[in-house]
Amino acid sequence: MSRFGKCQNQAGCLLAYRGEETEVEDGQPFICAECGKPLTEVKPPSAMWMRYLAVLGGVGVIGIGALFAFPKTRGLIAPHKSHDATPAPKPVDDGPPDTGTDPASTAPAAEPPPEMVAPAKIDLDVSKKENKSVKAEVLKRVDLMPKVSNPNKDKLYGAVERARSMGIVLTIPFGSGKTDLSAGDIAKLKTELEKPDLTKLRGDPTAVFVILGYADPKGDAQKNIAVSQTRADTVLKAMRDKCDVINVMHTVGMGGSKLLDTHNLEKNRIVEIWAVLP
Repeated sequence: MSRFGKCQNQAGCLLAYRGEETEVEDGQPFICAECGKPLTEVKPPSAMWMRYLAVLGGVGVIGIGALFAFPKTRGLIAPHKSHDATPAPKPVDDGPPDTGTDPASTAPAAEPPPEMVAPAKIDLDVSKKENKSVKAEVLKRVDLMPKVSNPNKDKLYGAVERARSMGIVLTIPFGSGKTDLSAGDIAKLKTELEKPDLTKLRGDPTAVFVILGYADPKGDAQKNIAVSQTRADTVLKAMRDKCDVINVMHTVGMGGSKLLDTHNLEKNRIVEIWAVLP
């Protein structure tokens, strides 16, 4: 179950100024994702669900009526039997382009991706050149995210734009075409997140984690954006469900990149976790 609340900090919060409601999942702090102030609880928008149920019910009645009124319609939607097995969908792969040969017979065994990398010391200096560069790229990408609502874009944009501190805390590599984490990867992620510096950040309710997904730049640009977004979503889910991170988190698919290495492009198949303090 989720709780719904409104922020009353109209002097310093865009969500409060707009009067927007915020949905907070059980177990997470009942605070505003924009400014970190406590929320005032409101009733869930039950009327909206009633409207949705009414519309769905109307569509169902019309569909059943069409089946009885037009017998041929039933034949059109009946399952079509075939002796041929339905081919399984191909997995998304941001690896090398197809050369027309059988990769199973010509390609060497895939090497495991490198280990997770944490900086020797977390540097949250937002004026640092690298941090400023990534901040600018994130802000540009936020405006281009097609499946994110404008209110959520505003939250993410505001958190990054007004950050007084920002820096990378962990880099997670992925193999070619891979978008999931193994049990071993999740165990390593949990170990890194429980180190003292990250434990201190996680204890700050105003700290936001922005999770940036990347793919190598080979292949279709739109496919690379989808792959990078899925990788970032996978890491967020693991942090929330397996590592007990309750801070506000956002994901951004950055698409194809040459961020880490312009020659060995496979090294750009990564997810970066950034800490942002508003």
